[in-house]
Amino acid sequence: MRKLDLTLVLIMGFALIGALMIFYSTVWGPWVYSDSTEYIVSARNLIQGHGLGLFGGSGAFHPLSLHPPFYSLVLSFFGLFGADLVTASRWINIILFGLTILFLGATIYAYTKSSWLAIIASLLFLCLPVVVDVFSGAMSEPLFLFTGLSGLCLILLFLKDNRLVLLIIASIASGLAMLTRYSGVAFMITGIGILLIFSLKPWKKRIVDAAAYGLMTSFPTIGWLIWLRTQSLGVRSTPIGVNWGEQFTRFKLAAMEIFWSWIPFTSLLPRYSYNLARNLIIIFLVLVLGLVGLSIWKMHKNNQKLLDPTNGLILGVFMFGLAAAYLFVLAFSYLFTSPPPDLINRTFLPIQLAFLLGVFSLILFFIRTWKSARWLVSIPIILAFGILVSYLHDSLGLVSRYHQEGAGYTAKAWRNADIFKRIQQISANIPLISNESALVLFYTGRPAYDLSELTDQTHQAIPGQDGNAANDLPRNILNENGVALVLFYSIHQQFQELYGDNSAVRLEDLIRGLTLYSKTADGEIYFYPSSQLP
Repeated sequence: MRKLDLTLVLIMGFALIGALMIFYSTVWGPWVYSDSTEYIVSARNLIQGHGLGLFGGSGAFHPLSLHPPFYSLVLSFFGLFGADLVTASRWINIILFGLTILFLGATIYAYTKSSWLAIIASLLFLCLPVVVDVFSGAMSEPLFLFTGLSGLCLILLFLKDNRLVLLIIASIASGLAMLTRYSGVAFMITGIGILLIFSLKPWKKRIVDAAAYGLMTSFPTIGWLIWLRTQSLGVRSTPIGVNWGEQFTRFKLAAMEIFWSWIPFTSLLPRYSYNLARNLIIIFLVLVLGLVGLSIWKMHKNNQKLLDPTNGLILGVFMFGLAAAYLFVLAFSYLFTSPPPDLINRTFLPIQLAFLLGVFSLILFFIRTWKSARWLVSIPIILAFGILVSYLHDSLGLVSRYHQEGAGYTAKAWRNADIFKRIQQISANIPLISNESALVLFYTGRPAYDLSELTDQTHQAIPGQDGNAANDLPRNILNENGVALVLFYSIHQQFQELYGDNSAVRLEDLIRGLTLYSKTADGEIYFYPSSQLP
């Protein structure tokens, strides 16, 4: 079997294994939390003719504004043919996981002609725990990663073949990535930079290509944002009264801990500290720059072609550029938008993936510069083996746990919970308040005020029925039909985080004077005023 055929067969095998992994991990359905509920219910409301958005606790409709619309639009497309939206999300993830592995590996092989780099890239995507996690959930990341990485891969092929259709399709894919998650602007920034720096065309044509790509990529998102403005809706606001220095420090500390978590076998390393992690990053960057500089000197001395696509330099710079651009966009969003993005491994995933691919691409560059030292090929193989063993252990643990119990709102424990049946028996004229409003919405289709929305920013007491009860229900949402308070038992942990040792007193104050309507294994339902029981 030829080298090309064997490489592609292996990549296709990894893609199939990846699809089966997600199929196995989502047997209870993809995990769902509050953001997932917003995507799914927005799609459901669009299908029903209400528009793309959610109904609030008051019954007022709120168009989707915090998240871009493409993922909900994709779900609604399948819903038009009668598909269950959670099931549709599951199969989208299964298919996209396999396709992303296949497209990523095949593109890297076509661009670099390196079998081991293409195989390692496919395995990294297959084994990364965060990748497996997000593809096991009803979130926008799978669609975001597929469209974003596809756009960048097509730009690489455009640089090599100079076919206009590749640039057009790359623009469409990158544009859809931005329309899936606003942070996709990092893909556009990276693409423009690569077109300007590494194209072999004259500068005028480079600028034309980059400008055309940027305009076509940004057009869908610009159109969406203009529509939001016509609806007098904002996407994210600028925070007021923020100490930018403190905010940046929080971002820096959180990012450094996440970077540290990427290191395999951290249990074998000294205990984490910010200074240790920072020094390791500095040492790593100096080492990389030194090796790249040495390799460039060697290529120049031997009159080798520096920008040959097969030597890995362009791909390495491409990936490190993507990591830097995404980190910048994430930091900017955290500093200057409200609400800020969560600083968790999931939001840093594109950076981790780009970083790993960049490292192995630069190793390829080093190996192909020093062709006489054949033993160098063992370096990426040994490095990849160590990384993959560490990552695969965690990924298989996730897959096994999700297969057995599920996670989030679709977990096995929530199936046929009595509390949802009791909620559905409450008159539709009675407003609901809950500490898990998204969970109520997901299972019953009924919007509810979130308890956190009804407290002020400093968690001060809200006057209640007698004017004194702390955190009682505010009068401005009550009507002649009363209101139902749905408290899941997660309220104990939530109050503990808010009030510490006073949490029990706060909870007692919350339910004082209310009438218990139903007590189930998952929570309790109270009514206020007590005279308005159904």
